[in-house]
Amino acid sequence: MSSKEITVTYLNIILYALSYQLQRPVEPFLVRSLIHDNTKNASLSSSPQTNEEESSTNQTYGRLTSFFSLIQTVGSPLVGILLDKIGVRSTSILVYTGSAASYAILSQATTPAGLYWSKVPTLLQHAFLVGQATVSSLEDDGDDSSSSRAAALGRMTTAYTVGATIGPALGGYLGSSDLFAGARLAVVGSLISIVLSVVYLKDHPTRKQGDKETSSTRNKSFLQSVKQTISYLHHPTIGPLLFIKLLNGISSSSFTTILPLILANKLQFTSMELGYYMSANSLSVAVFACVGIGPSMNFLGNKADKLAFWGIGWRVVSYITFGLIVTHLLSNTIELDASTADMGVSNKTLVTTTLASIAVSLASHAHATSLTTLTTGTVSIEERGAILGLEHGLFSMARVVGPPLGTELLSRGPSLFSLDNFGADGLWRVVSVCVIIDFVPLILLRVWSTRQCAESKEVKMNELVKPLTKQQDHDHSD
Repeated sequence: MSSKEITVTYLNIILYALSYQLQRPVEPFLVRSLIHDNTKNASLSSSPQTNEEESSTNQTYGRLTSFFSLIQTVGSPLVGILLDKIGVRSTSILVYTGSAASYAILSQATTPAGLYWSKVPTLLQHAFLVGQATVSSLEDDGDDSSSSRAAALGRMTTAYTVGATIGPALGGYLGSSDLFAGARLAVVGSLISIVLSVVYLKDHPTRKQGDKETSSTRNKSFLQSVKQTISYLHHPTIGPLLFIKLLNGISSSSFTTILPLILANKLQFTSMELGYYMSANSLSVAVFACVGIGPSMNFLGNKADKLAFWGIGWRVVSYITFGLIVTHLLSNTIELDASTADMGVSNKTLVTTTLASIAVSLASHAHATSLTTLTTGTVSIEERGAILGLEHGLFSMARVVGPPLGTELLSRGPSLFSLDNFGADGLWRVVSVCVIIDFVPLILLRVWSTRQCAESKEVKMNELVKPLTKQQDHDHSD
């Protein structure tokens, strides 16, 4: 792949992230406005809702996110297979066409049903998957393949988070006066990516055209490709990692879904403040992906499983820390008056919640990138599109379960802890469930690493014994 194609791939990912993230800070307000038939006022206000309105907004937002993830679950493996069979250029065109269609429908939505229809074209909206498969295939296998592949995936994440840093801030600003402005701008960004893909990308597979392995992969029927992709689920090495990825996705999506709801409904963030908060998170992940993930891997002895283990442990601590900080802030804002809600939140609230959330985001990124490094390292290069597609599909499947789980826990009534007088009960239910879920991958990763280490020692021992056996056989023959 030429340097021009790599540059276009990164540029497309920036545009893709920018377009997608334009919607995120306004989506809770958009859901609220369409449910309660008050679009104009909702776009300009973050005034507190009644308990019934808040519960309705939370549950609808969770169901919408779950529906989106269900569509993505089906689409991710499909796009992964298409990537291996028809190449980067054609797959990219399909991906960005799906994105443009989704944003076009969203920009015209006037009812909650319109929000659901806008998610249907996202069946093909998997540009990050295409980018991951492209850059991971550029790394040659070798002694340092894990760290180099992790660094390549980190650079792709950096490209994504450049757009993801600008997108929420810009989307929040536009949403303060027009909830649909971001969707219209996202259509333009997707159309630009289609043009760049048509002009600059080529339809070569993830290996050189002359490779026999690539030829055999592309000559497989679609059904054979599907069967091969499904077979990874019960692969003795890959299967456990994919299951860990699924559990990780349930925990992560449950928590990240309730964050904008907590900030908008409980702490009274405006759409602009929510945008700044999301941009700061994305920027932090971008910096860590660019300069932190590679050194972290090297510090742990080039062991991706160790970084995955410490990443998820770090996230457990970060969940609890975030809960404590938000509980403290909520306890000091019980008497928040609706007439002052539109003034936004204090700098202290904005900074502390952002820092606490950044800790969660960095931990999740370290864990997820490490798992992807492990899974892509267990298959040949021409199969990485399929394995990444399956990974993304499992994460989307997790998001079918996670968001409604999080919003249901958030919306339930007071608990025995009597924290609900300032709205912290729901948050702590979500934190508790996420921590419990994360302990399972911690155990599974430890078991997986121990087994891999034992198998590696056995292979090395066999390699040492073979020459001695051959020499003994030779001596006996003499």
